[in-house]
Amino acid sequence: MTFEPEQLGQSKHELAALLKDLRKRAGLSGDRLAKRCSMSQSKISRIENGKVRPSLLDVESILRAVEAPSGIVAEVTTLARIANTEWQDIRSLRKRGLDKKQQELAALEASTAEFRFFLLSMITGLLSTPEYIRGSLAHSPVDTSKTAARKLQRQQILYDTTNM
Repeated sequence: MTFEPEQLGQSKHELAALLKDLRKRAGLSGDRLAKRCSMSQSKISRIENGKVRPSLLDVESILRAVEAPSGIVAEVTTLARIANTEWQDIRSLRKRGLDKKQQELAALEASTAEFRFFLLSMITGLLSTPEYIRGSLAHSPVDTSKTAARKLQRQQILYDTTNM
């Protein structure tokens, strides 16, 4: 499944509106739906008003509770996946710290037994040489020494044989 960036801003609001519409069509109040889903009524309200992005499990629970037809289930599930896909621009990454993203990736890689990754335009951090890493970060106006060090630390997972 391919997600286009322009879909992401709209999908959250579409998902919220669609879930609210399904609840109303099922003739359920927010409170009754919340009880069927083992959620709080305030969580249902926040989901339906687009203030909270529901997890895929939340969406599936709501769809079962409103007894949504299979065609609608597929559409809403796709919207939920799009809404839960994060697109981060370089500015937001810099604000948080590029090295923090490396920590997140390291945790993901450590918990994964099989990892498939494809970047068309650059070499993934797991396979990068120190020179390539420094070169790929050279455009950054902030200090990237921690980020480069963390990218290199992530490569240790390639030599870990405990999950094999």
